[in-house]
Amino acid sequence: MKKFALSLATLLSLSFASTAAVADDHAYKIDKGHTFITFEISHIGFAFLPGSFNEFDGELVYDAANPADASTRFTIQVESIDTEHAERDKHLRGEDFFDVAEYPTATFVSTAYEPTGDNTAKLTGDLTLKGVTRSIVLDVVMKNAAKDPWGNDRIAFEATGEVTLADFNIDYDLGPASRTADIKIAVEAIK
Repeated sequence: MKKFALSLATLLSLSFASTAAVADDHAYKIDKGHTFITFEISHIGFAFLPGSFNEFDGELVYDAANPADASTRFTIQVESIDTEHAERDKHLRGEDFFDVAEYPTATFVSTAYEPTGDNTAKLTGDLTLKGVTRSIVLDVVMKNAAKDPWGNDRIAFEATGEVTLADFNIDYDLGPASRTADIKIAVEAIK
């Protein structure tokens, strides 16, 4: 048995034991040009601030005949945070928030994938951010699984959830409306 890894830093991951032959038959490489790790957080209770992490790696294992065996892993380069505002991004990279000098990466490693419908599931995994690892649950929707125009087996998922910042030692006080962030990982992957 071996664990298959899919690198984030966000999700973006599903990690389960499976044989190498089975894992190879159902392994997908993340298509970075068509995968997005984004977040949204309230700015002191007024407008919502969107952002993304632009540098990451990942892969996943998915077998349509056995979806509960799905697994994934992502590794995110936290310094790649992008909110379309250079000074804000600099602050977010600093000690008040992500402290990228000390904690340059975030990871997500799945621990369970529970189908809840034909194209939906709950994805549980360990998110490690700023030196803290906590289990989080993401709602997953499979968007498509088919051959692309070039004959590749391609699959697409969207995962959404909420993260409480203080759970990961991010406790810069921007008021009660800014204590959680909504995350969204839109993944395309190729077998």
